[in-house]
Amino acid sequence: MSIFVAFFVFLLIMLALATLGIILDWMGKPIRRSFRPRTAGTPGWLTTNQTSSSSSPKISLIKTALTSTKPATPQPWQAGESIFKPTPKGTPPSMAAIRRRYWKNLSEQPSAVMFGERNQARMAIGQAPQRFNPRTNSLEEMQLPEEMLRYCRITKHRPTPTWGDQGLNPYAQP
Repeated sequence: MSIFVAFFVFLLIMLALATLGIILDWMGKPIRRSFRPRTAGTPGWLTTNQTSSSSSPKISLIKTALTSTKPATPQPWQAGESIFKPTPKGTPPSMAAIRRRYWKNLSEQPSAVMFGERNQARMAIGQAPQRFNPRTNSLEEMQLPEEMLRYCRITKHRPTPTWGDQGLNPYAQP
């Protein structure tokens, strides 16, 4: 085989791979981008009322007698509380529980009407809102990536949900 034929075969193989890559990008899901958590710059309609755990309550200096002999039991999570609140057993909540809590908190906000009645009902039971994607001809859900939730748990920031094809804003301020 001459050098010219080998070079021609190499070009054909590279052309076939490039064409395959273009077809997959056009028809299938785009290549997954690297994750950079975006926790600041949350749109106003996605904010939830979360109390900061760093604020300390005022301590009364007046000594009072104990009125109960039972130890206080932790209360279960309720809508409006921090999505990272530990379970009544004292263990941290699972990622699925954090997602459910986020959507339930968001459904309580007055601005949740922008998602529509059907999606508001989904969020009230802890499921993500859906939309129709004409590019793929299917329904897709809003996403809360696990890496972002872990980052937000550590830094005490609010998570920012995104649609699957939206990607992340590289110009967002951290």
